[in-house]
Amino acid sequence: MPQALPFILFGVVLVVFVVWLISKSRASSAFKAQQLSRMGFTPCPGEAQALAQRITWIENNVEYRCSVVNAMHASLDGKIVYYYTKSRQWEDDVVSMEEFLFPLNRPSTEGLMLFVKPSGLPAGAAANFVGRMATAGWDVQPDDLTRLEIPIDLRGSNLIGALGPAGTSLYTLVAGEALANLQQLGDCSALVVACRGEWCTVTSPGARMPFKLDKIWAVIRDLVRVRT
Repeated sequence: MPQALPFILFGVVLVVFVVWLISKSRASSAFKAQQLSRMGFTPCPGEAQALAQRITWIENNVEYRCSVVNAMHASLDGKIVYYYTKSRQWEDDVVSMEEFLFPLNRPSTEGLMLFVKPSGLPAGAAANFVGRMATAGWDVQPDDLTRLEIPIDLRGSNLIGALGPAGTSLYTLVAGEALANLQQLGDCSALVVACRGEWCTVTSPGARMPFKLDKIWAVIRDLVRVRT
């Protein structure tokens, strides 16, 4: 019995730790649900399939399939904004992440993908390297988009990379007012913004890195109100 005691104690500690992790996850999920409810979001499971189809259209990558769970929607100035968990599948690999889908007035309906960083990552060599890597033509990116040059006036900002149709400039795809707001998403635990037609998605780095909901909702609210 004395020889087995360390293993028993380890087992007890492990069980307590696992229970603590589960409790923390449930508490975090409950808090998130409360936040979304305060923002006006209500469940809309019947729209999950249509959302998955719209997201797949926005991403425009024939190698990947998207599915949606925990779909919710809210009305904002008479327009609908969606929140959900997206799973992106390639063969047997599946990655899940939080995502918002919202309407954005743009001067173009063509595809656009932006990569943003938090202000805590200073402008310079490291941020430039991340931007180059993000837009390096990976197979996860839209089939019809290629790397765009960041305008001089936006270099050093939270916008570190952009993809768009070959031969276009960023300002022909999205207005300056919207770009100023989109950059702020980097400080909301967002990583990627993808737009096509009148719709845009903003995506977290992964399910374990959730959005800062209050901050991101304020930015989305301003984006939905952009008139250009």
